[in-house]
Amino acid sequence: MHRIDDAWAAFTRDDYTDAERQFEDILTEAQDEELMRQAQFGLGYVFAFTHRFSAALSLFAQLYADAERRGALGEQHRALHQVGMVERMAGHWRQAKTTFEQEADLIKRMENPPLPVAVNAYEQGLVALHLNELERAHWWLERSLAHAVRTDDHVAVGCAHRGFGEYFHRIGERRQARHAWEQAVLAFAEANERKAVEDVQERLKHLAEPPETTGTTAYPCRSAEPDTLDA
Repeated sequence: MHRIDDAWAAFTRDDYTDAERQFEDILTEAQDEELMRQAQFGLGYVFAFTHRFSAALSLFAQLYADAERRGALGEQHRALHQVGMVERMAGHWRQAKTTFEQEADLIKRMENPPLPVAVNAYEQGLVALHLNELERAHWWLERSLAHAVRTDDHVAVGCAHRGFGEYFHRIGERRQARHAWEQAVLAFAEANERKAVEDVQERLKHLAEPPETTGTTAYPCRSAEPDTLDA
């Protein structure tokens, strides 16, 4: 297994200490610039998921600036998406909204590939839902699902359904929330994403309870992976 895969495997099993060590070792020893960028990307994820948000934002901002310098639109979108995700995780909702709007402009320059549109719209829907912009939230989540089903990415489909579940739960439509979350479970199971399945199953258990404020949804929706679009 490639060293970067070992580091991501540690991250996936929630061993953030080992993942951080491995990503940092790669950064110290690697000569290949692409490998170093992937390690920075992974380290940014470790920082975000261990609540070191400033450090995560700094790394993803560096990756964005580097991609902008090289004219790599796909990498710019991917790095900017992570900046917005970290802002959301940190509770900086207005900043997250601005960042995802900027990302959407980049995606337009890429001629709106379905997967980037889907993951951006998902995040914009979550932010709108938190800001109680319910019509906008529904519009963005509908856009996310419509584009996600055009891909073969079950994670993106699951995230869109999960977002719709949160929307319907917020407005008191529990039957529709249950249906959306059940569809999310099916999609995540198809992708063999155990943590995402467990996350949604936990939401289903608490369906009768008042909705929580949408915030640090644990399972990231792509483009989170290091091999996503570079176009």
